[in-house]
Amino acid sequence: MKREASISTWQLFFFMLQTHVGVGILSLPYDVHQAAGKDGWLSILLAGFFMQAAIVVIWLLASRFPHKTLAEFLPLIVGRVISVLIIALYMLFFFMVASQILAVFLSITADWAFPYTPPIVFAVIITAITIYLIQEDIRVIARFHVLMSFFLMGVLMIFLFMWNHLNVYYLLPIGSSGIQDIAAGAQKAVFSLGGSEMLLWLFPFTQANNKGKWKAAAGASIAVTILYTLLALCTFTYFSEAKLKHVPEPVIYMIKSIELGIVERLDLIFLVFWAVFSITSFMNNLYLAALIAANITKAKHHKTAVYVLSLLIIPMAVYTSNAESIKMLGGFISSVYPGFLFIIPLFLLLVAIIRRKRKSTG
Repeated sequence: MKREASISTWQLFFFMLQTHVGVGILSLPYDVHQAAGKDGWLSILLAGFFMQAAIVVIWLLASRFPHKTLAEFLPLIVGRVISVLIIALYMLFFFMVASQILAVFLSITADWAFPYTPPIVFAVIITAITIYLIQEDIRVIARFHVLMSFFLMGVLMIFLFMWNHLNVYYLLPIGSSGIQDIAAGAQKAVFSLGGSEMLLWLFPFTQANNKGKWKAAAGASIAVTILYTLLALCTFTYFSEAKLKHVPEPVIYMIKSIELGIVERLDLIFLVFWAVFSITSFMNNLYLAALIAANITKAKHHKTAVYVLSLLIIPMAVYTSNAESIKMLGGFISSVYPGFLFIIPLFLLLVAIIRRKRKSTG
């Protein structure tokens, strides 16, 4: 397969940042509140610490083969047969995540902005935009992510508008939900903070030393953890605990209550920002799935894989864009995600260390 172009450390940072920030920005406060109550913001922080541990494991593994992607160094660790199976599972995982993101996007836009537009219309439009970008090399995609990251300023404006409407007493007493519920909330938050596993493929494409690559990945994860924690704190101090149990997308309802005089529907403006983050996250997952598919099929370029996967993902996302399917598929992906993020890389790291020791002693 043709070697991809390289990206800088900052481009890696923004690539990872746009992967972390996705559709979960609207519903994450509600999801963690279901498990941990008003201590859901602690669950997000705990999930952020877990992500940092996973990044260290992935970084240690990738650093042993700094010029190879996971698909290239995996046969050296576990052999060709097992490596093909693991790589295929990663491809299927990225494809399912991309499908889930697109399905949630179609559901939210239908509920809040375009109730009479058939979901397939937006599915085709979003996928067409994605195809146009991800058929190019990673440098083009990374430059687009750097440009789109300025939309994060729109999210930060929420805290300024809501400052006078928050009641910090809704958070007290802190920690009353108990460590078990907080940990359960962290399990729900991990997937929304996810994306660090992409470092296994982006590592050799980044022009930086190993320490610089770790800083970029860890920094992006920390930035998103802080953003989501602040967003959850803002939500938990705006809604009472009783009200929040009945608000699936609390961020939109909170923004909808803001009155600026010249702007009547601020929530629709925010949905534009959210759409950008959703599309970039969808783009990254579909790009990785196509890249892996091209590696499995020994293709010279991933362009053909992009077209094939795009044709498959449109009907799948449209079919699963209802609330029941989104909940079922999202629950499944969340349950298997720790394996792709932490368990498989840790297993591979341990095998690589053991085999290296055997070689050194032999």
